[in-house]
Amino acid sequence: MINISRLWPIIALLLVPAAGLAEEAKPPHPSEVEGARFDMTVEPAQTVRIDGYSWDHQYVVALPATYAAQPDRTYPTLWVTDSPLMFRLTVGLVNLLSQGSEIPEMIVVGVGLPGELDTLTYGRRRWNDFGPPGAKFFFDGVSGKVIEEMMRAYGLGDPPQTADVFLSFLVDELRPMLSAKYRMSDDHALFGHSAGGLFTAYAMVARPLTFKRYIIGSPVVNMVDRAVFRLEEKVANENDDLPINVFFGTGEDEIDDYVGSAWGIVSSPILLAETLRLRKYPSIKIRTRVFPGKNHFTVVPDVIADGLRFVYAEPEGDADAE
Repeated sequence: MINISRLWPIIALLLVPAAGLAEEAKPPHPSEVEGARFDMTVEPAQTVRIDGYSWDHQYVVALPATYAAQPDRTYPTLWVTDSPLMFRLTVGLVNLLSQGSEIPEMIVVGVGLPGELDTLTYGRRRWNDFGPPGAKFFFDGVSGKVIEEMMRAYGLGDPPQTADVFLSFLVDELRPMLSAKYRMSDDHALFGHSAGGLFTAYAMVARPLTFKRYIIGSPVVNMVDRAVFRLEEKVANENDDLPINVFFGTGEDEIDDYVGSAWGIVSSPILLAETLRLRKYPSIKIRTRVFPGKNHFTVVPDVIADGLRFVYAEPEGDADAE
């Protein structure tokens, strides 16, 4: 017969970590929350005029499926650039992956220009939003000359670039305003693709730790005389650690594409990722993926999905139910 009294010390030890896990349990799945929706709620888009701009921008907010049913809970927030292009796709993937327990539920905020603009006007203004400040918009070398010729043909490439103003608006104005209205935790992520990827990389090195998580898709980080690389070096000289999660994603077919080659759209983010890794920051987490058979457009869902799963592959902290 087994002597239970002799086994009790072992049972007690096994219960200690179990109790700890219970205290740190993840928020419940939406299916376990009474009154939760099956999908996320998208709020009406709002128009805003940013100081320093002569045109309007828009922002739109999507709330998690459990948001209304759990009024005491806070949520991490994902900020999405190029809202007309990327917001609905991102919200769909966030909703799907959170339903599959691959990522936490989160608030999604899309920020960008009005979608009713014509393509050329949108493109010109987008470069103003996303380009780091600097007198030299292009960059040296054969690829820089190719890019300059292409962009000049469309009337693109004239300063000023106002990524600093746009970033300040996101962080210092829009974030506090929306945090007062919606239950945002202090866990913020930023996603951008292409020129939006340039802006996301710029945000990472221009104002370190403003966001905890970055998803950077096919970024054109050589632009503006490789300003992102110069800012990265400044960050390295001033910081011993960079406690952020960063995902870089590009498409394999962008390597053999003439325009992609000119942008350095695969090589430049790989170089940036390598540089960050060589800094030996104790707390940084980096992943770089080149997706087979994907081009600049078809790679976007992969970048978002894999990026989300990587940058949120740790507990979401105070996003838990209070």
